[in-house]
Amino acid sequence: MPVEDEPASGPVCPTPAGFEDLSRQARNLQTLIDETQKLPDPTARALLEKCLQSVLSFYGDGLARMLEIVAGFGPSGEDLLERLVNDPGVKGLLLIHGLHPVDLATRLQEALEKVRPYLESHGGNVELLGLEDGFARLRLRGACKTCPSSSVTLELAVRKALEEACPDLLGFNVE
Repeated sequence: MPVEDEPASGPVCPTPAGFEDLSRQARNLQTLIDETQKLPDPTARALLEKCLQSVLSFYGDGLARMLEIVAGFGPSGEDLLERLVNDPGVKGLLLIHGLHPVDLATRLQEALEKVRPYLESHGGNVELLGLEDGFARLRLRGACKTCPSSSVTLELAVRKALEEACPDLLGFNVE
């Protein structure tokens, strides 16, 4: 019997612990990359860099092919693609390889819409003034009169929403 006809045997999305493992692995990889930059032999550094680029290209091409296959399944493929792009670990991989199907501007707007009810519950709001070269310009409005640090609270809420939805955003300024 084909695999796609078999019933699911467990959760499709990784558990939070699984995401923590991915985050730990990403930090470990970055540490190793940093260590290779300290190698005294420039030939060894160059060889390791070429090796890493080759591995990243290999995995990027594999991910692109997987997305093509998923897209070929019509509506059920669209559902699966949505689940994949909303998974934090998969989203990060797609962004690294330039394969995320939703552009930065759209994800930025969606993140602001998602955080807006929280901001409004504290008497605030956020407005996107512009997005240029990976940097967003935002304006926070209003503040909760009962919260002494309300502007900081609002900015932290926006920062968290943007980090989750737009890890490829290079930065933002609040006016």
